[in-house]
Amino acid sequence: KNNIFKKFFIKICRFFGVELIDQSNFSIPTSKKSMDDTLSVPGKKSITLPMGKIDITRPVKSLNIILRTCMSVNMLTQSKKRIFEKDKEEYTKRTLISLINSIHYAKDFFKNVKFKVHIIDHNSSKNQINDIRTILEKSNLSFEILNLKFEEFSNLIENINEEKKEVTNNQKSNMSNIHQSLVLSKEVCKDLTYFVEDDYIHEKNSLAEMLFAYEKIASLTKKELIICPTDYP
Repeated sequence: KNNIFKKFFIKICRFFGVELIDQSNFSIPTSKKSMDDTLSVPGKKSITLPMGKIDITRPVKSLNIILRTCMSVNMLTQSKKRIFEKDKEEYTKRTLISLINSIHYAKDFFKNVKFKVHIIDHNSSKNQINDIRTILEKSNLSFEILNLKFEEFSNLIENINEEKKEVTNNQKSNMSNIHQSLVLSKEVCKDLTYFVEDDYIHEKNSLAEMLFAYEKIASLTKKELIICPTDYP
């Protein structure tokens, strides 16, 4: 029952940082949340039932998302087809929109984290780039669109790979974009970087879950880490 003694007890527990679970309705009265809600507080504490609380000593300050795009090539190996068999720009736009939705969802929790989207594009048409720019402008997020410096980075790639096979232009483009992404990260990113390609649809809570996981594990291990989100259902 919600009597005076219970209210007083909840206030004491809240003062000492103790979480309570009301098994009658599966609520957390000390946090005014249900067990289905996110209990962790970004930058302060990570709460996992039934493990308990972990104080966050490595809060995230910023997240730069570097998205590599190439809407002129359907697949790295052109003999293959993509699932649904749509044009590449359809996958790119859906990837970007899913990322934007995931960023806005994460911003509701990580209010002090700065987000920025960087796109490094190769050989997409002017109209395709304009469509991407329009999507980003409507998102009200900080962003920039860059062209791949293909000649600069491709000159560093051998023409024959370790299997004694010729390296194709599509492979050189992909490797060059990865190289430029790494260079860009070192130049502009103040904290964390998320590298992603333009054919991965993100769940709405993807980025928030990655940031929660990062803060928790980095605080536990006292080390930096790389998180690889699952890329299959």
